[in-house]
Amino acid sequence: MISSPRDEARGLTLVALSTIAYGVLPILGKVAYAAGVRVLPLLAWRYLIAAALIAVLERGPRPPLRERVRLWAIGSVFVFNSIAYFRALEEIPASVTALVLYTYPVIVLLLAALAGVERFTWRALLATLGAFAGCALTAGGAPAGAPLRLSGVAWALVAALVYASYIVLSSRFGSGVPARVLALHLAQAAAVICVAFALADGGLALPVDPRGLLAVAGIGVVSTVVAMTTFLAGMALIGPTRASDLSSLEVIFTLVLAFIVLGERLGPWQWAGAALILGAVAFQSFGALRRAMIGVSRATQ
Repeated sequence: MISSPRDEARGLTLVALSTIAYGVLPILGKVAYAAGVRVLPLLAWRYLIAAALIAVLERGPRPPLRERVRLWAIGSVFVFNSIAYFRALEEIPASVTALVLYTYPVIVLLLAALAGVERFTWRALLATLGAFAGCALTAGGAPAGAPLRLSGVAWALVAALVYASYIVLSSRFGSGVPARVLALHLAQAAAVICVAFALADGGLALPVDPRGLLAVAGIGVVSTVVAMTTFLAGMALIGPTRASDLSSLEVIFTLVLAFIVLGERLGPWQWAGAALILGAVAFQSFGALRRAMIGVSRATQ
């Protein structure tokens, strides 16, 4: 993937924005659960809101039917990441859920190399292993004296595997598709699947609680529309492996929010892991950042 310095700078900025939007997701999820919202209705409304908003924003011509079917198929993979993630969030702390999920850059690296999307490089390997090690160090985010439920950790690992598969599939089979068009079809497929699951499991009703309703709306708008469109647009410019590495910054953001909002404490190991994640991202993106700064400097002269 060859990008100009300006495109690289734009791609890095878009992915960084998506990390903030995704970073609030587990916090809003915990708030929704506290208000009595169940997993499947939450996900159904998340994607119904997202599909409606993206459809309003994306008024251009639709791709041919064959291409739309391919994009819907990618969306049907993506939705199972969401289901596994929110199941994990029910059982283990938000910080630990986010941290276990971020084993996925290692999986993305391997899948992208196997699929021929990107070349295998030692820099990419060291960066993703560094991010993985940082996540492992911070995995002690569970409250003291309260062991993690293995089923919750397993759900988070399933979410990581499915999310990695989705990134590689969308990079390969969604290549050349505008980010909002791809996001629209992903949201549509996810909405259909989640609505069907919710109706089979008790319906779409949400508790009449302002906190829960606002949390669901925030998940739909911020952590889906904004997060998905910016990530896909950024990934198209910098590639799936670098996008995954940079997204590891989301872990730091989630940890801080979990401490402030939910009272999940950060210990020395968490901060050590955070430093390792930041170092891995900087190591992987150093060349792109340097070229981007040179390009911006030349453009302003």
